[in-house]
Amino acid sequence: MNGRRVVVTGMGVVAPNGIGVDAFWDALINGISGIREITQFDASSFPSRIAGEIKDFDASDYMDAKIARRTAKFAHFAVASAMMAVADAKMEEEVMSGGRAGVYMGSVTGGMDVSEKEQVRLREKGIHGVSPFTSAAYCHNSAATEVSIQLNCKGDTTTISSGCTCGLDAIGAAWHDVQAGKIDVAIAGGSDGSVTPLTLGCLCATGIVSTRNGEPEKASRPFDARRDGGVVSEGAGIVVLEEMEHALGRNAFIYGEITGYSKSTEASNMYETDVKGIGFVREMRKVLAQASLKPGNVDYICAHGPSDVLRDRAETYAIKEVFDGYTYKVPVSSIKSMVGDPLASAGPMQLIASLMVIKEGIIPPTINYEFPDPECDLDYVPNEARRNNVRTVLINSYGFGGSNSSLIVSNPNGVLR
Repeated sequence: MNGRRVVVTGMGVVAPNGIGVDAFWDALINGISGIREITQFDASSFPSRIAGEIKDFDASDYMDAKIARRTAKFAHFAVASAMMAVADAKMEEEVMSGGRAGVYMGSVTGGMDVSEKEQVRLREKGIHGVSPFTSAAYCHNSAATEVSIQLNCKGDTTTISSGCTCGLDAIGAAWHDVQAGKIDVAIAGGSDGSVTPLTLGCLCATGIVSTRNGEPEKASRPFDARRDGGVVSEGAGIVVLEEMEHALGRNAFIYGEITGYSKSTEASNMYETDVKGIGFVREMRKVLAQASLKPGNVDYICAHGPSDVLRDRAETYAIKEVFDGYTYKVPVSSIKSMVGDPLASAGPMQLIASLMVIKEGIIPPTINYEFPDPECDLDYVPNEARRNNVRTVLINSYGFGGSNSSLIVSNPNGVLR
């Protein structure tokens, strides 16, 4: 690994099973699902009527009420998570405004909720019924822009939309820029307000979402033989990345160090995935080499694990290929069993969970693992959290179009406090 060392000094999250890192982490280690029946709209005619909605959230707690009314919910979640992360990092305002800090955000659906509502208004009332604020609110870059405005961040603002990997990719891009010396601090992560009629309808049409409507909390069941698809959800996860000497110089608490990130695309099919996980194999090998690690150095794998029949098997095959004789010694779990698939925020939520694993020495479970799939036979930490000393975590993320990303976060000796 070349360049400056990059650490995480702040975290913020808005998740279906908890708002704020403490609530999120408590839910994860206690196996609490955030999947419920949809309440934001009438989903009675949909094959899948469940989702990971954000409950008990008021955007005006984090931004002016007028601005909140003019912006999409993915921007609300992003601003809230970013403010939590910066407060957690105890970052001084002059650092944010000094030009050496940047904002890096990923989003899959952007302001889909705004787009859908305004299309209805256009049909019903014509052009004069459309809000003039729509043109900015539905854009994918509006979340990063609002974060920059709220935090008075004068550095670069970057938005990435590379499928469900884009939140982790935004963190990877920020890591590269801090490492290269372009900036000292980055606010990075992903946000999506993806529980909308059109988004759910599109996913239902593909047949990849669960229809276990009578048992919402049990619907997301990664690696379980009776899984019938994933569950769409929403939220945001944001971290503060900081050059290590910069963090040490201000006596910041350090959660962990990012020691590797790699990304590539299968370039084969927009909708299907390679059943043997070739893309995952390539990325895990690349990121391990980048971090100068062997498979035996990894203490925990925070899996993509979307509860999809094919992708769960593909990731399992890939782990077996890469980890070989160490395969059955490394614990693997999927937090999507509790939060569903929050698209762009999935990877950042995985990173936040992984940093808490390193800090607290507890691995969150894969809940709803009841019926073993012969083709998914790893140690998935079934149903109950496990105490384990963890120093190094490998995080996997996958997106439509064959996008594969992996990231490694570690706790190096003599640095973390």
